[in-house]
Amino acid sequence: MNIDLSNSAASIRTVDEFKQWTRDVVRPILPHEALLCGLGHLHAAGVALDYVVMVDFPAQHLEAIRNRAGAIDSPIIHRWMIGRQPLLFNGEEPWPDCPPKWLKSFRQHDLRNIAAHAVFDTELCLGTYHSFYRVPGKLGTQHEELLSAVTPVMHEVLCRVINYYGRDSGVSQSLTPREREIVHWVGIGKTNGEIATLAGIGVDTVKHHVSRILAKFDVANRAQLVRVLIECERLSAPGNRTQML
Repeated sequence: MNIDLSNSAASIRTVDEFKQWTRDVVRPILPHEALLCGLGHLHAAGVALDYVVMVDFPAQHLEAIRNRAGAIDSPIIHRWMIGRQPLLFNGEEPWPDCPPKWLKSFRQHDLRNIAAHAVFDTELCLGTYHSFYRVPGKLGTQHEELLSAVTPVMHEVLCRVINYYGRDSGVSQSLTPREREIVHWVGIGKTNGEIATLAGIGVDTVKHHVSRILAKFDVANRAQLVRVLIECERLSAPGNRTQML
């Protein structure tokens, strides 16, 4: 399936072509009625969505769930950030951390049966998020397997059509790919031991990288580093509001 999906995606060059491709090719593989895709950059606090692509999706829902800063705030994305695994949500039994405002809009627009997954490229410090709504039938293991197969291909296509590869991600270009990865983990509060496990390197190596990163940014500790990175991201972002495509 991956080969066929990749072959069909090879000629996609525009957002409109991407949308039609998801209807004609992706939808028969992973049935759904509405699709929401996001593309953004990794930064010290997590991920910031720069672009959102909607396919037969109610834009009113996104406007209803914006936070005070104008960013899209979704518990689905927050949950994925914790587990980093395919995520299923039927909507009938809401999670305790679902904001009432989000849940109200979710139900008003009949956005049930969600199958969602994301792909992070830590070297380029960018990620894409893909959420399929109104998936027919009972959600289960087969949907998790389909998400794992489909979303990497969608990630590549989405990055290509938005021409995102090669852009300044907001993280200083003086950092090596490994340092950018460690900056991300530091930004979300991981300890040296946790980073060592996640990155597959020794704790002493992590300490060495962190020291080099602090020196490059001319800061004394992690807290100062996070503040500097957040400010860099704020200044380099394409705008305060995510672009809808």
